[in-house]
Amino acid sequence: MAQEGGEAAPALDMVKLISAEGHEIYISRKCAMVSGTIRAMLSGQFTESKGEITFPDISAPILEKVSQYMYYKTQFSDSTSRLPEFIIEPEIAMELLMAANYLDC
Repeated sequence: MAQEGGEAAPALDMVKLISAEGHEIYISRKCAMVSGTIRAMLSGQFTESKGEITFPDISAPILEKVSQYMYYKTQFSDSTSRLPEFIIEPEIAMELLMAANYLDC
């Protein structure tokens, strides 16, 4: 399905996350809902409810790692077996902790 101007319509089940540098990350809406902050933005009357959210204070590598975690948590949330380790590089641990705290995930 195309919008005016010949652009493809965005998939309703995807959310675009934009980092401080303008890097775009597409993530499934189901995975994005792992974040309490993103869930509130998508559910409310905000501009972000259209499926595009900009994070001016979160760098691209950190937003990418948070996105990986949201997929990880979605994939293993109902698992009864031992979970594989989610690896976090020590150099990004503090910045990742602050982003995860803000995003409530």
